[in-house]
Amino acid sequence: MNYENERNIVLNACREMVKGNLTVGSWGNISIKCHDGNIAITPSGTNYEKSKPEDMVITDINGSVIEGKLAPSSERLMHYAIYKKRPDVNAIVHTHSVYSSVLSVTDDKIPPITEDTAMILGNGVNVSEYAITGTQELADKVVKGLDTNNATIMKNHGAVTVGSDMERAVIAAQVLEKSAHIFILAKLCGKVNVLPEKDVKELRNMSEGYLNQWKNWK
Repeated sequence: MNYENERNIVLNACREMVKGNLTVGSWGNISIKCHDGNIAITPSGTNYEKSKPEDMVITDINGSVIEGKLAPSSERLMHYAIYKKRPDVNAIVHTHSVYSSVLSVTDDKIPPITEDTAMILGNGVNVSEYAITGTQELADKVVKGLDTNNATIMKNHGAVTVGSDMERAVIAAQVLEKSAHIFILAKLCGKVNVLPEKDVKELRNMSEGYLNQWKNWK
């Protein structure tokens, strides 16, 4: 099978993640569901600035390597668990961004504080329970923390965002970091206003139309 398109999408997202200061070094990982249901995922311990498309690893949904000379990401179990639980998800971005990581240490959930938080991420961002990196236990806890939203903060670790395509997953990662930054500053100011539940539901219904309009902008 030809996975050139998916490999390029994953690598471009990795470079965007680094450029946007959403991770440093080789931390963080990204995957996408391929046209045939297999998974294109970043290799373990790689330099994203020096990586090539062919370095991205193709596995099946259970982790068997189909194509690739490098070992797939050490967090691959988390990616597989999310895909199995959420059929609406076709792309996953795991970051180690600063403000999201601050909340991973303070164990603070982000409520729906701005309209883009609600539209892109959901009715709040949970903090998943802690487990050692790369384990099935961590994968299960991230799935639970994610629930039906598009982001979760991984306790004492980082964050995960998802989307129906890579562009949406990357946007979610960017909005999550912005929301975490706003939330931290608001707490320092002493007051955090949260959107009413009925408005959050309405904003969630508006989100797909907004994203489609943004994607189609010329």
